[in-house]
Amino acid sequence: MPSGPNARRKPTPAPAKNSPERRRPQPARPVIRTIRIGELQPGMYVVDLHKPWLDHLLWRRRFEVRDAEHIRRLVAAGIEQVSIDTDRGGDLPPPPSRPRFDDVGWRAIAEKRASAVPKVSLGEERRRSGKLIREGALMLDELTLAARAGRSVEAARLEPIVGKMMESVVRNPDALVPLARLKQMDRYATEHAVATAALIIALGRQQGVAAPELEKMALGTMLKDIGQAAIDARLIGKPGLLSLSEYELVQSHVEEGLAVLEATSSLPETSVAVVLEHHERYNGLGYPYRMRGDEISLAGRLAAIVDTYDAMTSQRPYRAALSPTEALRQLYGEGGRQFDPALVAGLIRTLGVYPVGTLVMLESGHLAVVEEIHSDQPLAPVVKVIYHGRRRQYVAPVRVDLARRVGNHYGRIVAADSFERWGLNPLGWQPG
Repeated sequence: MPSGPNARRKPTPAPAKNSPERRRPQPARPVIRTIRIGELQPGMYVVDLHKPWLDHLLWRRRFEVRDAEHIRRLVAAGIEQVSIDTDRGGDLPPPPSRPRFDDVGWRAIAEKRASAVPKVSLGEERRRSGKLIREGALMLDELTLAARAGRSVEAARLEPIVGKMMESVVRNPDALVPLARLKQMDRYATEHAVATAALIIALGRQQGVAAPELEKMALGTMLKDIGQAAIDARLIGKPGLLSLSEYELVQSHVEEGLAVLEATSSLPETSVAVVLEHHERYNGLGYPYRMRGDEISLAGRLAAIVDTYDAMTSQRPYRAALSPTEALRQLYGEGGRQFDPALVAGLIRTLGVYPVGTLVMLESGHLAVVEEIHSDQPLAPVVKVIYHGRRRQYVAPVRVDLARRVGNHYGRIVAADSFERWGLNPLGWQPG
């Protein structure tokens, strides 16, 4: 009989059928089932999203599904299948009576609209976007003057502009959104309103919001700061810290705006929610009502994020503009505190880690402008190389796909940069 460490051992015989070992209850193993996202139901407990974090940017990988809205967010994040633990949550119902969550129906309106909008080149879309931004800003100027004079604010006049913005974002989201971020200092209020409307349309589409509801959100976003007409403009743009009384006066613009709009317009409930809730915060520390979490409507939570992002990336009298990437990084850090973390992740997926129009520094020392985002490789967009940072001189523009290993002699992105720091004109280098 061979012995030693390399000797083959006889397999241990299985316990007899009626032995005590066979009768001893074995610890139950969790039942993990992989299902399609369309089969996911509220009450199920998700343990695996089957995608790397950078492909979906969701915060938690294990959680109980709250409701149909929670499922829509997962669909919007690109999740196609999940694994569920049936010991910690619900299981699939029996096949004959199994209700199936319709993960396609919520897209129907947006897809129908998208198919009806003719495609145009990015350059043409950018030209149209510039005209649309000016048109929207001028209309808001008129409505703000009416509010200041105590006249009727005809909110319905904005509806055709909102419709055109919806169509523009459907045709090419990389035209209106990046262009609207570039503002004139003396026209900040109206151009900020247009920019946040463009952003909420782009983010809402990414979240699967139906087109009619999204138009109401965009209308509310255009009007959300109309109450500032009742506040001294010097206070709104005051450099330095505000006193407590000044801060309270600025906060009053929310209810002032609602009072003006209710007295002179008939706004949809969703638009009113944007006006009232865009300064509420996820942790309950916002204003005017200190709502928290899901007490804030989806419209309010979306508006809070796009309003803050656009303010952060805009030049103001009291601080310099942040780069889009830095603004997204800071918003990401406030996910779960000031902002709904799932919607912050949605904004990052919508704009990209390096949004279109952002100036970036490459490993080669060259500066480049982001022209196109790869949704599956957010850290490697298509860029246009325009400037040599070390030599401080322009170079012949070259379009480079950073996701390709062949033909890229410039390396990866080192960091987001600022047009102002290098004395470059951002408007002249936008894609298109």
